Amino acid sequence: MKNLVIKIIVSVVFIIAVFFTIKLFANENLSLTAGTIQVTIVDDQGIIVFDDELEFYKGDSFFDVLNRNFDLTCANGSYQADEDCTYEFQSFGFQGKVLLGIKNDDFEVMSNWTNTFLSIEKYDGTAYKLTTVGVSNISFDNHDRFKISLKNAWE
Repeated sequence: MKNLVIKIIVSVVFIIAVFFTIKLFANENLSLTAGTIQVTIVDDQGIIVFDDELEFYKGDSFFDVLNRNFDLTCANGSYQADEDCTYEFQSFGFQGKVLLGIKNDDFEVMSNWTNTFLSIEKYDGTAYKLTTVGVSNISFDNHDRFKISLKNAWE
């Protein structure tokens, strides 16, 4: 009986430790305040098709801001187009949505995921730097600047 109690206690402690480890590494980056960000979108020809400020609210993710202002196409579990953006990848190395395309009434920028992808860069005060996380986990503050562009995967 004593061994059973010890096994239960160890199991509960292990489950709690796993939960906190996942929460520690799951970086949601939700906005703490409301504000605006500058977003520039560049097509495959290098032409700026959108350049404007977008409003965000407390608790928004970068994905939320884009989704409220554009029609997005994300990847599903097999990297096929998901226009509802309902699928979220949940692996140890990556959590969140994969953005394949972005459009509104005036433009459409869509990757084919074989040869092209959407690159998201954040302005650091001197230059645009490629983000190291996906669209669901990009951190941002009021007046930050971002550039989304269609890039060739082989260049």
